[in-house]
Amino acid sequence: MTAHEIEEYLAPMRHEFADPRSLILPALKFAQGDSGWLPAEDMAAVAEATGFSQAYVESVATFYDRLYVEPVGRRVINVCVTLSCMLRGSDEIFDHLADYLGLGGVGTTEDGMFTLAKVQCIGACDRAPCLQIDSGEQIGPLEPADATCLVDDLREQPAPARYER
Repeated sequence: MTAHEIEEYLAPMRHEFADPRSLILPALKFAQGDSGWLPAEDMAAVAEATGFSQAYVESVATFYDRLYVEPVGRRVINVCVTLSCMLRGSDEIFDHLADYLGLGGVGTTEDGMFTLAKVQCIGACDRAPCLQIDSGEQIGPLEPADATCLVDDLREQPAPARYER
């Protein structure tokens, strides 16, 4: 990802944001789309394209739990662990998925297919407990067995060509 590519992506939307800091988040999401995570050189390109320091860009990237500053699997399963979901069983779903995927908790499977993460509210409290696939589709309410069926279904589907996280 180059600063020029990011500038081209941001050009049509610059007028929509009164504060140029508001461009950092869409730039980071765009940059993450190539590899699924944000290596230092991509954050440097975002910094150059937006005119902010790399340290400031990194502070934005590390604030959001769906921007990844370390490599992740082809599919990311985000289990909501805020109060609504926790009270309805998200801890059991997370533990069940971690066991099913052969993980001791948060992490990425050995084959690089899945990353399992705990995240804060995904805005689906009415469907608690729930999870989100690749920061897109929200699924819930779930039972632990439903979650393992979901993983099996995801294994059968082709991974997205571009990461939309």
